[in-house]
Amino acid sequence: MTPLLPEAVAVAAWAGLGAYLWAESRLHRRGDRWPVARTAVAAAAVLSASAAALWPVRTLVDEVAVHLLLTMLAPLLLALSAPVSLALRTLPRAPRRVLLALLHSRWARAVTWAPVVLVLQVGGVAVFWLAPLPHALHGPLMVHMLAAGWLFSTCLVGRDPVPGRPGTLGRAVLLLVAAAAHHVVAKLLYARGGGSGAELLFYGGDAVEVATALVLCAQWYERTRPRPGRDARADVTGGEVGRLRDRRRVPAR
Repeated sequence: MTPLLPEAVAVAAWAGLGAYLWAESRLHRRGDRWPVARTAVAAAAVLSASAAALWPVRTLVDEVAVHLLLTMLAPLLLALSAPVSLALRTLPRAPRRVLLALLHSRWARAVTWAPVVLVLQVGGVAVFWLAPLPHALHGPLMVHMLAAGWLFSTCLVGRDPVPGRPGTLGRAVLLLVAAAAHHVVAKLLYARGGGSGAELLFYGGDAVEVATALVLCAQWYERTRPRPGRDARADVTGGEVGRLRDRRRVPAR
């Protein structure tokens, strides 16, 4: 069986990392800082995508391993590396305006709407594993799932700006629904004789989804934890509710 993706994917991934490091160096040269952790996860995303692209696919287990590396783990790591934010800080004025216009466009708002993100993410997985597709379409569909996975992870835990991003509770619900759909696909694949490949899809998907949930919880805690000089009640209640309660204590004149 030939690999699902050509070696060109690995070349493109490393070229993207080179552009990322070049943009980061521009920030450093002008005295700005960029978190080292974001650079580390960008490198990890490239390694994950490269491993998937070069993986010799001979069995269903190999196909599932490629799926997990390329369409679930790599998009999560890429979302945490905030490539769009880095581009906005380093691109020349004209390309930056184009990127900003794209981010604020109706198309971007439609594509990043939570139900659309969910359909793109779950739909690609269901079609890939359950529909009788010609082998020639596997590569393009994997590319679709890579893009959908990055969009999904960016919407949930990404550091890049997302128009209309739901709150923490909405993102948690979105993750739970996607995880449940992933489980259904894995179980249906097992019922069709998927065996070890279906089990890897089930438990491997769980591992990435649990990691996503942990990141989501960590981000929520970072936003809401009490800090010196801040009202802990306002952090928990969202700020505005706390201020409304304080105003109720002021006697009317």
